[in-house]
Amino acid sequence: MRGFTTLEVLLSIAVLIILSAIVIGAFATFRDARELDRAVDEIFTLVREARSRTLSSEGDSQFGVHFETSNSVLFKGATFTMGAPNNKTLILSNRVEIFAINILGSDVVFERLTGDANPSGDVSVRLKADPSESKTIIINSSGLIYVQ
Repeated sequence: MRGFTTLEVLLSIAVLIILSAIVIGAFATFRDARELDRAVDEIFTLVREARSRTLSSEGDSQFGVHFETSNSVLFKGATFTMGAPNNKTLILSNRVEIFAINILGSDVVFERLTGDANPSGDVSVRLKADPSESKTIIINSSGLIYVQ
């Protein structure tokens, strides 16, 4: 007698399904972690761009960043104006959110010539699916930016 019995085929299929579930779960976790890293990198880059544009005195102006739960906006001038033509909006992935904005007024503006941040503070980003996975972007008073 040659071939496979029905029981052997069903067991093989069950093993494949279990292995597939494990791999898919691991991939989802990896994808979410990369999504958090990407969001933090994009916000970090936006803040750094605002500081660089201020230090280079682009348009004889200063620049800042406005933070909201689902986006961040680079703006020109000392105050944020919604919908201004010079605004550059970074919309975050729907898998992440800014959940803590510890900056007075949700805006950080960089001073011309020195690049000092006014006010300083931090912004925390987390995964919506796993709130325990988070990272914090710190902007100190001298305008330097760190990720924790």
